Amino acid sequence: MFINKNKKEKLSLVDWINFWGEKKVSNMYNVSIYTVSSWKYGHRQPSVKQAKQIIKQTEGRLDYESIYGPISEIV
Repeated sequence: MFINKNKKEKLSLVDWINFWGEKKVSNMYNVSIYTVSSWKYGHRQPSVKQAKQIIKQTEGRLDYESIYGPISEIV
């Protein structure tokens, strides 16, 4: 994994995309680079299935709120 396992710092979706690069993320999730760019700039979000994969891949450092925004904004 790309993160130090001893350090459980939270990530943002933007940081995660910047680390891997838009092209690599688009290949990882079989989506267009434009879709990843939309995720990065907040115009769209990953599907629930993709979000679960991202959360698992980052061992929870990227979580639901990191992807979709604070729950308090929904309620």
